[in-house]
Amino acid sequence: MRSVLFFRDFRKFTGGHLKVWDYFNHVRHSAGYRPHVCFSERSIWNESNPWFSIQQGPDDSRGSVQPDVFFLGGRNWRLLDRSGHDRPTTPKINLVAHVRHADPDNPRTAYLTRKAVRICVSEEVRQAVVDTGRANGPIYLIPNAIDLTDLPPATAHAGKPTDLLIAALKEPRLGRELAQRLEAMGQRCELLTALLPRSEFLARLNDARVTVFLPHRTEGFYLPALEGMALDTLVVCPDCVGNRSFCRPGYNCLRPDYTLDSVLDAAIAALAIAPAERKQMLGQARTTAAEHTLTRERAAFLAILDNLPRIW
Repeated sequence: MRSVLFFRDFRKFTGGHLKVWDYFNHVRHSAGYRPHVCFSERSIWNESNPWFSIQQGPDDSRGSVQPDVFFLGGRNWRLLDRSGHDRPTTPKINLVAHVRHADPDNPRTAYLTRKAVRICVSEEVRQAVVDTGRANGPIYLIPNAIDLTDLPPATAHAGKPTDLLIAALKEPRLGRELAQRLEAMGQRCELLTALLPRSEFLARLNDARVTVFLPHRTEGFYLPALEGMALDTLVVCPDCVGNRSFCRPGYNCLRPDYTLDSVLDAAIAALAIAPAERKQMLGQARTTAAEHTLTRERAAFLAILDNLPRIW
């Protein structure tokens, strides 16, 4: 069994940590590899940390593994450099989860020159990385996926108790402005601006007829919109670059420009959409979610892992 070493700086639960946890589990399901994880000293250790459920503490693998492969995400290059584990000949897989990796003003861009097999989570991220001309090593596209078995059974649209949910954890001020505008027009809405336990967040999505998602202005993918599609809430998600490949306006969601007025207009339109059109859009949204399964993501990743010596 060959070893794959992951690095994490876990200070709160995020979608990025969830996706690395998915890849950690992909390795656990492989025939020839065993995953290990090394946490930063600042990492928290409680039930919000997915690894809490499978090992005794955050230090289980620190300094004890001489890995055959490194798995790096985000700024994990810094943790690798500090760990003392690095060997230039050891293959490195770099999960590129955001278009900001291609921004010349972002420190992540400098890591593109370090040799790695790069996996991009969306076509938008892949193209941004290619366009820099700086990536050292092959670049693969594996679209982000969700664990459909991790979601609650979808409540039928007609039985959902909440008319409109605004998921504004990443843009709370905009969320409050949007809620005020809607309420002034006589629309009832629920506003989320604080991090909730994952199960509660998914339950809120499941309860809503319409959900307005407010991601960062730029994202690498944005998984919550895909989760909303799987849970039969009509998705309104403004253009954040990384959602263009799966948020298809008029087909499975509404994808307005990222301005307050445009998002407001889209929210009102979603509430007023004709039943036949809404039914068709929700069905197409479920199909989109079903195309982004962990099974597909795992198969694509393990094909790379199994051929890594040749690729590297």
